[in-house]
Amino acid sequence: MIEPLRDLLRNWNVDPSFTHTLHLHPNVTMVEASRQTFYLKKREHSKVGNLMEELYVTSYLLENGLLVESPLLSSWSNQPFVQEGEHLYSLYEALEGFPLQEYSLSSLTNAGAYLSSLHELLDKYHCQNDIAVWDIERHIREWVLEFDHTQLGTWGRGVLDRVEGWETIYTCLPQQLVHSDCNAGNIMMKEEEVVGIIDFERMRIAPRVADIGYFLAGMLKNKIKEDREHSFRCINGFLRGYERSGPLSSEEKQLLPSMVLIFLLQYAFHHLQNGDSEVGSACLPFIDELIDSADFDRVFQNEKEMLE
Repeated sequence: MIEPLRDLLRNWNVDPSFTHTLHLHPNVTMVEASRQTFYLKKREHSKVGNLMEELYVTSYLLENGLLVESPLLSSWSNQPFVQEGEHLYSLYEALEGFPLQEYSLSSLTNAGAYLSSLHELLDKYHCQNDIAVWDIERHIREWVLEFDHTQLGTWGRGVLDRVEGWETIYTCLPQQLVHSDCNAGNIMMKEEEVVGIIDFERMRIAPRVADIGYFLAGMLKNKIKEDREHSFRCINGFLRGYERSGPLSSEEKQLLPSMVLIFLLQYAFHHLQNGDSEVGSACLPFIDELIDSADFDRVFQNEKEMLE
């Protein structure tokens, strides 16, 4: 496995001693060289402008004291990517720590605070290239159409009808640069402290609550079989951390439950389309349960009371 990548890695003066393609992420290869660990990422859907913006954004964040994954410059071209055939590749030095796995209140509070710091800096950043808008409404309707004329598609349309009105709030909220792939796997932890965020390839323009809703939906998806009260406390913990530096607006809190449900719906469709029926099917009654739960809406309005 090493030899096919050796010539490519020479662009960064990296001589690999071991390489391993990640099972869940086949476009990512872990590389060990000179007692250092790197990640080589094949960027199938990225354009040069996106990769340059990733360099500019992550450099800006590092300069302002936020530890993030940033592409290494090629030793030959001084660019944050290398083109090999039709594909673009970027190389990153591994951050310390491990992806967030234990959803303790302390780790979630710290993760919320870190995301808030990220958003605060991104809100002040001026993009040098065009960044796509995170058109969540279009994405979810495309997923529903994928299952049109099926019982699942009918159910999905019913869910959208039950959360109707979220789009108006979404489009009226302030828009800014967001991460858009803020899941637990991209938040690096050392014990219960956040030590960095990775994977900025998919940055988008959206209200900041889109990142919050995306993270919380991913967390809840992994906790479907767990006690609901504990899951709601986890939401509280994350939001308490996020609001350390300033409160969310009433409109943002009103939108968040719908954001979480929309992303859970996307997760369900994604898993079912990719043959993971166990995870996808488990999401369906869970979404119905959350829609019918008064406690689910309340958890976004009364974080402090729920934690006490």
